[in-house]
Amino acid sequence: MIRAIIFDCFGVLYGGSYQALQQLCPVDKLDELHDLNRQADYGFITSDDYVRGAADLIGRPEDEVKEIFRTKHVRNDALMDYAVSVKGKCKLALLSNVSNGIVEHLFSEEDLAIFDEVILSYQEHITKPNPAVFTLAAERLGLHPEECVMVDDLAENCEGAEVVGMASIQHTFNQLTTDILSKMLHTEA
Repeated sequence: MIRAIIFDCFGVLYGGSYQALQQLCPVDKLDELHDLNRQADYGFITSDDYVRGAADLIGRPEDEVKEIFRTKHVRNDALMDYAVSVKGKCKLALLSNVSNGIVEHLFSEEDLAIFDEVILSYQEHITKPNPAVFTLAAERLGLHPEECVMVDDLAENCEGAEVVGMASIQHTFNQLTTDILSKMLHTEA
């Protein structure tokens, strides 16, 4: 029985800025951009370090990179509303590969209060798809992984959740995701 939904942030609850940076990055520097992004996700560098590094790699001013971070994060209101609608029927968590300060910038305190747990890679120094982070999320919720479903846009993250026995939904669009979740929770979308 599913007793908790664990939501990814980027690609699920928010559109991401990393894809916008990838489009601006020279092909021969994409691996460096990926490494920089991972360092930020693990909390090895600050958000300011990430901005400086990305600006150097894509050849744009730091202010422009900051603007990309600010404007390319688009909230998925429909999925956030769904989360609010099932609050109390199941536990909710946010699990994201993210650098410091980003989630606090995107979500208000009221938004974050929707979630019973917020697990951020830079604080834990572990990122998806490592199965250990999914086990940690279930433990923080006081549940077994088999009682949780992970909603993520990336197949490898869904696979990481499944390794520990968690159900997963690879998010592609809202109606499909909410229909599947509603069936799992035995509620109406």
